[in-house]
Amino acid sequence: RYAEAMVVFNRLTESFPEYAEGWNKRATLHYVLGNLDASISDIEMTLELEPRHFGALSGLGMVYIQRKELGKAKQAFENLIEVHPNSPNAKQNLELVEERLRFDII
Repeated sequence: RYAEAMVVFNRLTESFPEYAEGWNKRATLHYVLGNLDASISDIEMTLELEPRHFGALSGLGMVYIQRKELGKAKQAFENLIEVHPNSPNAKQNLELVEERLRFDII
């Protein structure tokens, strides 16, 4: 029920624009729907409100992988590790991106 979820998240971000998690949830929905530009825009708003939002940083890295912008993905995962140094997923994703950058695979 993605359309209904989008209506809810749109209302949430309009009614409570300072609530970072509302933007992050909508960013995730945009990602699932393949709206990568909109996802990035909402992630940027999330990070403006909460710069240490590790879910948003992780999501940003994943979006950039999908867009084949590996340098930006690498930066997102490095930023995530600064915020959450014990995140195994962040380290794995960073290693994957670095390997792809080394071998220019994607």
